[in-house]
Amino acid sequence: MIKEKKKPRLSVIWQIFISMLALTLMFITITWAFQLAFLNIIFKNVKENAIERASSHINEAMTHDDFLDRLETISKEQDVSVAVFHYISTNNIETVFSQDDSFIIDSEGNEGLLTSWFESAYDDDKRTFSPSSSGEFINVIITEASSQDADGTWYIVVLNTESTPPVGTIMAVRAMHTFLSFIFVIFAVVVAFFLSKSISAPLEKMSKKAKSISLYDYDVTFEEKGPKEIRELAEALNSATSELKKLSTTQKELIANISHDLRTPLTMIAGYSEVMRDFPSEITPENMQVIIDETARLNSLVNDLLTVSKLQSGTQIMDLKPVSITKAIEDTVKRYEILLEHKDYNISFEHDGEVYVLADETRLLQVVYNLINNAINYTGDDKKITVKQETSGGVVKISVIDTGEGISEENLPLIWDRYYKVDKVHKRAILGTGLGLSIVKNILLLHGSRFGVSSEVGKGSTFWFEFKVEKNPDA
Repeated sequence: MIKEKKKPRLSVIWQIFISMLALTLMFITITWAFQLAFLNIIFKNVKENAIERASSHINEAMTHDDFLDRLETISKEQDVSVAVFHYISTNNIETVFSQDDSFIIDSEGNEGLLTSWFESAYDDDKRTFSPSSSGEFINVIITEASSQDADGTWYIVVLNTESTPPVGTIMAVRAMHTFLSFIFVIFAVVVAFFLSKSISAPLEKMSKKAKSISLYDYDVTFEEKGPKEIRELAEALNSATSELKKLSTTQKELIANISHDLRTPLTMIAGYSEVMRDFPSEITPENMQVIIDETARLNSLVNDLLTVSKLQSGTQIMDLKPVSITKAIEDTVKRYEILLEHKDYNISFEHDGEVYVLADETRLLQVVYNLINNAINYTGDDKKITVKQETSGGVVKISVIDTGEGISEENLPLIWDRYYKVDKVHKRAILGTGLGLSIVKNILLLHGSRFGVSSEVGKGSTFWFEFKVEKNPDA
């Protein structure tokens, strides 16, 4: 089978650099497009506003004696051409004031146009402001500022300005835009470089340290510096590394403990078998029983390992139905009394009446067996074990109490781990395989039951779990 070649991936530096450059080029392209499409419209709108402001100032200036001087000032401030015409008659119009010689309207060639403007304004009660386009210019007649002298003659004020930007202006704008585009590109490159460096540098360090984790080096520490996301990533990696280190330690202890539990019965089976092979007289029921017992212990260990694996993987299916938890515990305690009758163990069961719960009966018995086994392995010299059943508020609580050495508070959360030993010295259990509490934990989790342990050093431990009370199905 031919494997597909993986596409080369860009580093963070190049990704940020390309993104910043693309954003800058997009911005430059948009501004160039706007300049080409809307420059004329914007220029015309600006000029129309300038004429409107100038006309307002001229209306006000008409009331002053230095009117002509003010006209020149207004013309320069608003960048518009201003002319005043003396309207004597239709064919007799003379220029009183003109701001410059390039004015589009003059008295010689446009008498008819001026006459039509004046007559239109006069008919509209002399209050007209109407811009009109004439080629590349905007012409505005201000009739409200017009006045009549003592001889009955009228004066017309006309404003004039370009409606399209001059070629020189367009070239200047484009040159400035080109220069700014060049500056923006350089700025984007510099910003992208330093930004990518500040982000990629800690990521590169994390990547190198993360690779060492794949080589089972869990002593690395990630620096929690930089932006918020990188700090959170470093914190998460430090937490994961710490958990991996714990898991690695637990795994090594688990392998060592399982090897110990497997080696002991195998050694005894091999030793007794060799003795009986070499010395036929040693083939006795006692020696055969040792081999049978150790074989049973091996079988029990393997079964418990498989049970833990199924429970933790979620492949174990619970067959839930109403079960008398009281009767299940009574039967279990009786079996232990018979099993340990020659070892002076005192196992008692205290209850407040028969109670039913919804549970998988086989797994529920495993819980009870493993908790009693644990109590037998760790109870005190008095060899006393008490199982209690207490019902309150629709919940039944089962407690298994021993009188052993107890467990310190910091070790309580850890005792549910497979093969965990408080003193870190693996001892062969009197009963069971050492996986009991891990099995208990996973079965109760699948039932959705609350469970826990309370202990005091020197006074023993109490393991407990709870189930909701169910009605008696036979009632």
